[in-house]
Amino acid sequence: MGRKRRSSSMQYKRVALAIVAHEYAHGREKIKGIIDYYRKHSAWEIHRNELAQPYVMPESLVGWDGDGVIGEIYTGTDAANLGSLKIPLVNTSSNDAAREFPTVGVDNHAIGQMAAEHLVECKLDRFAFVGLTGLCHVRERYEGFSQILEKNGGNCTLVQYQPEVVRGEHVSEELVSPERLMDALRDLELPVGIMTSSDRVGFAVLEACRRLGLRSPEDVALIGVDNDEMYCNLAYSSMTSIAPNARAVGFKAAAMLDKLMNGEELARSRILIPPKRIIFRNSTDMTRSEYPEVARALRFIRNHANEFIDVTNVLDVVPVSRRWLEMKFKDEVGHGIYQEIRRVHVERARELLLTTDWPVSRVAKESGFNNTERFEFAFQKLLEMSATEFRRQQAQG
Repeated sequence: MGRKRRSSSMQYKRVALAIVAHEYAHGREKIKGIIDYYRKHSAWEIHRNELAQPYVMPESLVGWDGDGVIGEIYTGTDAANLGSLKIPLVNTSSNDAAREFPTVGVDNHAIGQMAAEHLVECKLDRFAFVGLTGLCHVRERYEGFSQILEKNGGNCTLVQYQPEVVRGEHVSEELVSPERLMDALRDLELPVGIMTSSDRVGFAVLEACRRLGLRSPEDVALIGVDNDEMYCNLAYSSMTSIAPNARAVGFKAAAMLDKLMNGEELARSRILIPPKRIIFRNSTDMTRSEYPEVARALRFIRNHANEFIDVTNVLDVVPVSRRWLEMKFKDEVGHGIYQEIRRVHVERARELLLTTDWPVSRVAKESGFNNTERFEFAFQKLLEMSATEFRRQQAQG
């Protein structure tokens, strides 16, 4: 059979995605959010570039006669090129050049505040922020970070650097060689909690720590931004990171554009989306205890969140009497070793339910449960809902 023709009564709107950071984790997440919206709510045709790819640069749209654009405006030239189209446009960048356009973006102040609160909870009192100069989102993250630290009486050192690599005119790569960071790290009083403006920067900071012989998290506890799996999991110490809700940014931007293309008024022309959550990894695992055996047990449990383990496995790496360890563990943590194993495994399951479409049986296996029934019982007991109900609620939210 031939390809079915579209109904002539359905009018498709032509939309361009000028998401110039599409190769970054946050850019891809924005695009996922846009897809979520237009598949469910709108009849759109996505404009292709000269290589038939579903994204374009702002300058390539000059003279284009489409219906709307979702883009990232980073420079005055971007603003001029996209503004010249005289069609509905929604910006998704955090940049001063885009102030005149309807915007949906991540709440960078809230990201900085979340990072500061986490490092304060790690019982640190010395802090630093590392980031590229001249970028609006970096400045806003630092402002939010330092505001919380000031309220808590913390001291923050600002470490800034000029970019080594700039990709075209649009996006400055947040890249820096570890060598350029070593002097600044040597000058910091340890232990120190560091927020980096992105995971790319965090990767370089942790590599500099490795070369200097600094331990993470014992000497340097570090939190990045973007939850970029490659950088976070290949870092010298697997990197704790804030997951900004870039997918929601894309979804809200698409909804805003749809209203503009339909001639509707916007209730708000600027929307900031708060971050989703912190993804905890080793770089801020500040396991502190009066007893090194308890700290070692906690770290072993957290490092084996995806494997079936029990109390005997913990005792294999902490060679003391079970009675003594159970007593000290409960004094320090507030509950027993078995309960901590189950708590960590359920936390791992929560993450998998949020970030994968795996069936519950696979989630159970990948989060350290040897059968689905035990997993369901533990999940229900800790969260007071089933895994299926939890996933459904999060999807609706």
